[in-house]
Amino acid sequence: MLNLAGSAGCDISELAGIVFSGLSSLVIGDVTGQGEVIVVRARTAAGPVACPRCGSLTGQVHGYYQRTVADLPADGRPVVVNVRVRRMRCAALGCPVQTFREQVPGVLDRYQRCTTRLAGQAGEVARRLAGRAGAGLLAALGVPLSRHTALRILLRLALPEVAVPRVLGGR
Repeated sequence: MLNLAGSAGCDISELAGIVFSGLSSLVIGDVTGQGEVIVVRARTAAGPVACPRCGSLTGQVHGYYQRTVADLPADGRPVVVNVRVRRMRCAALGCPVQTFREQVPGVLDRYQRCTTRLAGQAGEVARRLAGRAGAGLLAALGVPLSRHTALRILLRLALPEVAVPRVLGGR
């Protein structure tokens, strides 16, 4: 049980780890409330990562860049995560990839502007309601999304498996 009162209270990083448990692959540095939005500043964990092309581990940092993604709302307010991601240099000789961006599987997907868990929730709402109804429900839940984005999320979802019949026709 979490104790927030008195001298035996929890550390603020522990509380952030509980509230933002879906971001556990990231190191959370700061959480601030800026008006109607909660801003989480985080970075990727230190250590070597595998090259996406050759698979060799490298710890050589080429540089950093900032990614800004939306996350599930907290306290009825939208959450924005500013993540400092490393750009790595592959040290393997002969590897055609010289530099690559570090990926955070399970949290951030390539080219997406929202976390994996927010995309999953929005996808489920879009699958059930689509268009305006889905966008309206998501807005009520603290996820401002246009009906066009809800439809794009719906189109991105995988189609369900269809069973192939064993016998066609016949008497």
